[in-house]
Amino acid sequence: MTTEQTDRRWHAALAYALLGAPVRDLPESGTPRVAELIADLGGVESLRAAVAEARSSGSWPVAIPDELRRGLGAAQLAAVWTALLTELGPLTTIARPVMSDRALTHEERRLQADRPPHHGG
Repeated sequence: MTTEQTDRRWHAALAYALLGAPVRDLPESGTPRVAELIADLGGVESLRAAVAEARSSGSWPVAIPDELRRGLGAAQLAAVWTALLTELGPLTTIARPVMSDRALTHEERRLQADRPPHHGG
């Protein structure tokens, strides 16, 4: 492994984006390991609670500082971020109400009947 690879701080950058504060003493291997990061941050349930708190306190995900992003490719970071969020599962507990079937309102019927001129129908 090259020095450039070991200098990459994937776990620190991802933890910062999740939690909004630097997390000290995270082991780094030079490559992102989502399962290890989650375990190092206390496990799925603990991390989900911490993320919920971070989300409620401001803009989320938190922008990663340049010194942590150095050497991390944008596409790689996006892919690892997606994998991390997939592992964590849904981060909200907001239930969406189930809408029952109902008749359309006048405005909804008008919008449904609206067709562009080139539609021909």
